[in-house]
Formats: sequence, C-alpha cells, structure tokens
Amino acid sequence: MFLALSLAGVIASIGYYIGSSLSARRFAIRAETPPPPTPAVSPRVVLLKPLYNLSDAILSNLETFLAVDHPGFELVLGVPGSEIDAAGRLAELRARFPQHHISLVTAEEPGCANRKVARLIQMLEHAPDADVYVLSDADIRVEPDYLRRLLHELTSEKGVGVVTCAYRARPVGKLASRFEALMINTDFAPMVILAEAVEPVRQAFGATIAFKREVLSAIGGFRLLRDMLADDFFLGRHAIDHGFEIRLSSALVTIACDDNRFIDFWNHQLRWARTYRTARPLSIATIVTHGPFMGLLFVLASHASPASLAMLAIVLGTRLLTAVYTLRRVLRLPDLMGNLILLPVKDIVMTAIWFTSLCGNQVLWGGRRFRIMPGGSMREIEAQRGGRMREIEG
Repeated sequence: MFLALSLAGVIASIGYYIGSSLSARRFAIRAETPPPPTPAVSPRVVLLKPLYNLSDAILSNLETFLAVDHPGFELVLGVPGSEIDAAGRLAELRARFPQHHISLVTAEEPGCANRKVARLIQMLEHAPDADVYVLSDADIRVEPDYLRRLLHELTSEKGVGVVTCAYRARPVGKLASRFEALMINTDFAPMVILAEAVEPVRQAFGATIAFKREVLSAIGGFRLLRDMLADDFFLGRHAIDHGFEIRLSSALVTIACDDNRFIDFWNHQLRWARTYRTARPLSIATIVTHGPFMGLLFVLASHASPASLAMLAIVLGTRLLTAVYTLRRVLRLPDLMGNLILLPVKDIVMTAIWFTSLCGNQVLWGGRRFRIMPGGSMREIEAQRGGRMREIEG
C-alpha cells in the first residue's frame, strides 16, 4: 500500500506541474493583452493602503501606485499613531503627486485582534462614498496599467464584485528572502493560476483586492473581519456568500521579500500554512504537489529500485523545467533564474513546514503571538513566567 500510495503521489505531482504550466501559459497570454483605454466616465476610485510604517522602501512602493495611468483616484494611507514624521512624509508625496488627493489616518478601531483591519475601519470613514475600493498590502509594487486592468475586469461583467491579483516576488535580502521569493514564484503563483483554471475563484489575496462599494455594504463592512487572521481570504469568501463573483486579474503585481533570517521565513510560511489549514481544510491535500518529497517516498518504498530512481529524476526534471518556464515566460523574471539552484532545498523545507503546520494552532504575526480559533478567527496570547501562555481579551 505504501508503494502504491507513493507512486500515486509521484504521478499526481507530475500532473500538477504540467497542469500548472498549461494554465500559466493561458494566463501569460491574458497578461500580455493590453487593457482597454480608460472610459470617459470613470467610477470614483479610492486606494486603501494600511501600512506599518512610512519607510523609504514603502514610499517607493507607493510611488508605483501614484504613477499608474488612470486619472483622478484618491489614496488613503493608514499608519500607526506612533509613526515619526508621518506628516512630513505625506507632504512630500503630495508635492510630488499633486494630481491625486492623498489623506493620512493614524487612528485605529479599538478591540480588533487584526490591527490591519483596525486601521481599515478608520480609513474607510475618510472615503465612504467611493464606487470602487482597491486594497493592497504595503510591500506591493504595480505596473502603469494596473488600475485600468482592474477596473475593466471589475465592471465589464455583471455580477462580478471582487477582482484580486496573483503576484510575483523579488528578493531584497539574504538567503531567507531568496527562499521566500522562490516559494511565491514557483509554488504560490502557479497554484493560484491553476486553481482559477479548474474552479471558480472563492478567495481574495492581500496583494490586491478591488471591490465595489455594494460588496462592503452587503457583508457589513470591515468590522466583520476585525478578529480574522486571513482577512483577505474571508473578505473574498463573504463576497461569494452574498452572491458576488470573484475574478483573478490579468494584472500581475510584485512583492518585495525582505526576510533576513531563516526563522522569519519559517514563521511566515508556517503562519500561512496553519491559516489555510483552518480556513480551507482541503488545503491539506496539497502534499501531493510536493513532487521531490513524493519521489523520495517512492524511492524509499521500492528500496531504491532503478525504476524508482528514474521516476525521481523525472519528477525533479519536470519540477525544474516548469519552474524555469514560470519564471521566464509567465512571471517575466529571467534575472532570477540563478536562484533555482536552491529549488530542491526550498521544496524540502516547504514539506517540513507542511508537516509542522499539522501540529499546533499558534502563529507569530508582527511580533505578536496568536492562537487560531475554529472558523479562522484569532486571539492574542502572551507568555507568562514558567513558559505558560495567557490569552489577551479584546
């Protein structure tokens, strides 16, 4: 039975790699098709950017949003009240981009376990009458046609209420950031693109969530997400539950990976593995997409027979070829090809994270420790003397 199951896993992983490449090819064709021009009458658009600081790197990311080729949108920034010189940074942005209305919010809604959502609740009060909101994480960079693509995809089909984006990654740090970028470029992005090809999109991704005002009204606003760990996932899920459809945009955004320590990479990936295990239990089945691990299991089950070694070579070769194709053709990152030398190591590390995620329900996020509750909500916990943990109420 062990032999049969491991062989089935090998075949499934090879099929997954081939299938993800075929769907990625179709996505690449969509992404290369120019979006239509901006309509004469455009909806009122507000970009929501909840930020943890206003560092030079984040300001550089913001400038890519302010430089998109769509006129007349507003930008609302949400930063902690402790942020030093926030007003000065805001003045610099306003001076460089006078064509856009930019506002700054430093207040947070009390009683929210999710501080990002705590900022969003207050930010929304500065732009309550927008037709379209575009929410994105702090570490995202975009292309000039970003908004034109999103708005066309959001408004061209009746029933579509949310448009979200897949993303690619560039490492900006040491080895840990290269692992993180490899995970996004060779695991996450192909998985998202393949999922869209085989089933309706049922969740959104924090890289970008563009949604109509009526979606937020229907689900009861951001307060519904105040204690959710995967706020982006559940924003999309609640939109689906209220009868709206979600589309995966042809716009491809870029995330900067800046993990400097391996433990940061590990904790980040463990958080997301445990989050998705809780929010979508079927995600446990993703183990069959871990081709190198399944190949090694088959070698072990068959006592390193020549046929099993050949199958392992086929798995590794397919994995490498599809990763090369994704990086070069789909994500358009040929300069990162050298990082593929780390791919086998990264794959084994991700398998170890998958197994670790099955044991326990605690995660680290932003220097805080949380327990994931059934249904995807979270409660903050703190360490006490003797190593005991105590949940923090409110």
